[in-house]
Amino acid sequence: MYQRYGDILTISVNDWMAAGLTYDQFRMDSQRGGQLTIVKRGINGNTLIDVKSIKRPDRRAAIEAAFGSIEEQDKKPSIMDVVIDEDARMFFRDYTYTDESGKERHLPEETQRQYTNEASIFNMFRRVYNRQIIARATNGKRKTKKEFFSECAKQAEILAEKYANKLPSNSRSLECKYNEYASNGYESLINKLYGNKNSGKITEDAKYWIIARYATPVDKVTTQQLLAEYNEEARKHEDWKTLSSEQAIYTFLNRPEIKPLWFGMRYGELKSKEKYNRQHKTLLPTRRDVLWYGDGTKLNYYYRTEDGNIATCNVYEVMDVYSEVLLGYHISDSEDFETQYMAFRMAMQFAGYRPNEIKYDNQGGHKKLASGEFFSKLAHLNIPTAPYNGKSKTIESAFGRFQAQFLHKDWYFTGQNITAKKDESRENYEFIMANKANLPTLDEIKRRYAQRREEWNNAEHFDTGVPRIKMYRESVNDKTYKVGCLEMIDMFGIIDPTPNTYTASGITKTIKRLNYRWEVLTADGDPDYDFLRNNVDRKFHIGYDMNDMSIVALYTKEQKGYRFVAMAQKYIEIHRAKQEQTEFDHQFIKASELANKKMRLEMVDEIETIMERHGMHPAQHGLNMPKPKGVNLKKEDVGKKTKRLSNMVIADVTDKY
Repeated sequence: MYQRYGDILTISVNDWMAAGLTYDQFRMDSQRGGQLTIVKRGINGNTLIDVKSIKRPDRRAAIEAAFGSIEEQDKKPSIMDVVIDEDARMFFRDYTYTDESGKERHLPEETQRQYTNEASIFNMFRRVYNRQIIARATNGKRKTKKEFFSECAKQAEILAEKYANKLPSNSRSLECKYNEYASNGYESLINKLYGNKNSGKITEDAKYWIIARYATPVDKVTTQQLLAEYNEEARKHEDWKTLSSEQAIYTFLNRPEIKPLWFGMRYGELKSKEKYNRQHKTLLPTRRDVLWYGDGTKLNYYYRTEDGNIATCNVYEVMDVYSEVLLGYHISDSEDFETQYMAFRMAMQFAGYRPNEIKYDNQGGHKKLASGEFFSKLAHLNIPTAPYNGKSKTIESAFGRFQAQFLHKDWYFTGQNITAKKDESRENYEFIMANKANLPTLDEIKRRYAQRREEWNNAEHFDTGVPRIKMYRESVNDKTYKVGCLEMIDMFGIIDPTPNTYTASGITKTIKRLNYRWEVLTADGDPDYDFLRNNVDRKFHIGYDMNDMSIVALYTKEQKGYRFVAMAQKYIEIHRAKQEQTEFDHQFIKASELANKKMRLEMVDEIETIMERHGMHPAQHGLNMPKPKGVNLKKEDVGKKTKRLSNMVIADVTDKY
């Protein structure tokens, strides 16, 4: 069914599917720009869609067949969304005044509800008006203030059935009352009959004394203790009035304009930051590899060390934000450069594509990676998350759910953290100690963790209901680039500053006491004889990745840096003893012999042609040119020989043997 979000007519994703449309159709339309507009994201199918933004006629027809005409529904008077203001409810609950007899009283409950509703309705009016300001900035369309408050007056009457209020029915009077509320807050709604309040008896000097005394971290006091100290202090000042109840202190301190002054000193600046700093409302990515998060945390498993002690370790994870797929990880004793390097390498191999953006924390290892231009090679954008800002790291929320849903199944799970609020999130330390000898080894921990990651990746995403890995694999991001061997070496490899010489036996290098040999091959996997001919005795710098030494990159060093030349692969080996030679060995030997002969003749052919062109060929001087040894070919003209050789292919000649 249709529902209003402010002044926007919407349906939920659940309603979309109730109309006979599929979730995949919604996902497809939401990912294609301009097909529909999402006005509010939610979980369990409660994401709201602006129905008037739906472009596809077949989708609109299905929705209208189920719920009626969109245009007709849009003409109906709307009941704007009212969200009850909990701060207002607390303010009016705690508000006290002094009656004619001098007795302190609270507002009647009915009056508390009325004022809370009025504050909540004014908050809704403010949201709607702000959206109209934005609308005007984008398309120039907006109701006048008179028209706006005329509509608001009608809405207040309609809303009174559900949200009891005594707001003016006259639009001009309503506008004046709204402006007063915008300037003075909750107190502006209180009738003058309740105006003789205790907080009003506190002078300006007394107010600042109360704030300072409550805020100081030295010799902290409760509101009850503060009341006693205040009354004692008030007796020293002629203009200070004593207070009869703790509630007066509490109400004053918790006024919205007062609370921010002492909150940070009382509970910590970071707590104050979380409470009062405006938080961005962001939309999550709609496709894979738009954004990756990298973060390290304690791996909350106990394991048994080689000497029989109990230990835990750390894990560094890289996650795709769109799908919540865990792409790469590395387990170690501590978070350092190597840990992060290995996790991102695994993530890149798993994805096969470069991400557009990476976010990471500002820990030491990260700084080393960043300073080495690691992240700039890995992604188009690399952005550190704000320090002490857990809300900016989606991976922390996802990893918390991963622990709660999967890691906690294992009896040696240590618990999410020492501050975990749920008993299910804490360890059964007594049971663990009773089974100390049965704890897994670190290798067993690593195998179990890999299993749990696989379970997480194959489980359904909390919002879409689609397995995470399926979401990732089926998503297409046309703004990302596929990663090949050269890119992997560029991002994760090392370029040896000492050059090595390419010979007829390829190029060799000793690394960590291990000897390696590579050669350049053709696309078909055969030795590249053209490269061999043109590069014997040429020096190359070798770029390699220690995790895959089967393929390396060859570079020459120029004034502006290293220039890539070719990829070289593990040198093809054959058995020396004929008894052990395979069919591949036989064919390879024959093809190599022919290719070598062909190369020799081509080189002889080429130099003879050059000498003939300049009158320097021995035959032009009555002398004989020696024949290449071991090449049993009939004597032919140079031109004919070259033509025949150029048309030869190894496979053709191999077949003759």
